[in-house]
Amino acid sequence: MKNAARFLFALLALVAFSGCESDSFSNRVRDRFAAVPPKMMECDADARTVYFAAQAAFKRLDYTLTRSSVAGFRIEAASRIRSSVAFRDSRQLIAQVEIAEVGPHKAELSMRLAEQFEGQGLGGASELPLKEHGFYETYFTVLQQVLQEQTAPGAAK
Repeated sequence: MKNAARFLFALLALVAFSGCESDSFSNRVRDRFAAVPPKMMECDADARTVYFAAQAAFKRLDYTLTRSSVAGFRIEAASRIRSSVAFRDSRQLIAQVEIAEVGPHKAELSMRLAEQFEGQGLGGASELPLKEHGFYETYFTVLQQVLQEQTAPGAAK
């Protein structure tokens, strides 16, 4: 009888703890495939000015502009490809920017960042949207500097 009680107690503990672990796993899977919201920045300039400043900021950070549309104020830029001989893979950051006019002399910039990687054992190229990355802050800082330079007294127009 004692053994049956111990067995029942162990079984109940196993069921209780396995539910917590599977819930955590399902949350991680859901987070992995959920859409990543863009990072936002409000600028004290019109959308056209921010658009050209955004392109200049990418160039300062040594990114290549892969697509741009002044009609929709959209920009896509890519970092250099980083290759690893040891891991036999390649990685690259892709930034997508959209700029919208939100008021008189106010624009809002939204940015999404993804890492593209390709490796020997990965079965081809993959892309991972990045919710958090240091490049967001770096880019917004450089963009702010470019905008300040453009609006500084004596700046060439």
